[in-house]
Amino acid sequence: MANKRKQRNIMIIALVVIMILVVVLVLATRKTSTLKQNFNIENIETITKVSLADKSGNRIILTKVADSLWTINDTDTASYNMINTLLTTLKDMRVREPIAKAAHKNILTQLAGQRTEVQVYQQSYVIDFWFIHLFKKDKLTKTIYVGSETQDNMGTFMLVKGTQEPCVVYIPHFRGYLVTRFLPYLDLWKSHNIFKCNPKDIASIKIVIPKQEAESFELYQKDNTFKFKLLKTGEDLNDFDTMKVTALLSSFMDLNYESVANEITQLERDTIFAKEPNFVITLTDTKGKSRKLKTYVKLYNTDSWVSENDKNDFYKIMDVDRMYAVLEGVKDTLILQFFAMDNILNPASYYFDNTNR
Repeated sequence: MANKRKQRNIMIIALVVIMILVVVLVLATRKTSTLKQNFNIENIETITKVSLADKSGNRIILTKVADSLWTINDTDTASYNMINTLLTTLKDMRVREPIAKAAHKNILTQLAGQRTEVQVYQQSYVIDFWFIHLFKKDKLTKTIYVGSETQDNMGTFMLVKGTQEPCVVYIPHFRGYLVTRFLPYLDLWKSHNIFKCNPKDIASIKIVIPKQEAESFELYQKDNTFKFKLLKTGEDLNDFDTMKVTALLSSFMDLNYESVANEITQLERDTIFAKEPNFVITLTDTKGKSRKLKTYVKLYNTDSWVSENDKNDFYKIMDVDRMYAVLEGVKDTLILQFFAMDNILNPASYYFDNTNR
């Protein structure tokens, strides 16, 4: 009986071993070249630089300065959200399917003519042996050519440099294509942040209204509390509405502009920017660093400005949703939404009036 049980156990073990060997053999011998997942990068935390360039001469270089800070061409600050999207795309994208042999030539021709070249640099070391890491350097580890989207808009044609096997690449569970995540346009990658300051780190906020000097004021921190001062008289005022002041302080935690004004008409330059700004906002933090923002009205329709029929119609002349702004240290003229500035563009009297506007 014991011998029979022993033989049966040996047969079961032998059968299991044979099954394991078969599975290993199948996995080891099956063809995987056309679906090789060599497009994505797993260890994105080691990425130090990404270069994006198209055939039209557009090129930007994104460089990592700190964990949450990247620059564009070593000058402008890059948008954190855009950088995060790029890095997660590089990590998550996968091959959906290889390109049929019959379509290889057409896709390769397309990638040669209309594509974005993506060069990824990662941190490496001149000496990298076991636990010894010496002489840190940036190393070009992967170059990907990003083409157009597929006909179903659910994938993107891509090719890894050094191969001749273009593939349709996608992100699992994401509906859409990936072309727009690699566009080398400067304005697209710029950070839209104007002010980003925790209220406890604000030393002062100065709101100057050139056309209403009596309404200009400064909110400044002293002895761990905020004081309210009229700029024209230098008088400190008490009993201000703390809820409204709190809303003002909170507005500077993460204030962003909508876009860059690329087309400012000569009429606007002559009638708007030749005059004083509507508001001048200066924020100074507890480290002594200041930033100044000037706001101007924006015309809704420049043609109506000179129209006799519309010259008295405010809503046909002025854009009631957006305004222009000039930020100290930034060469571009910006466009802001009034909605984002709602708690900032108020006169001093607003903070002592408990009625709703």
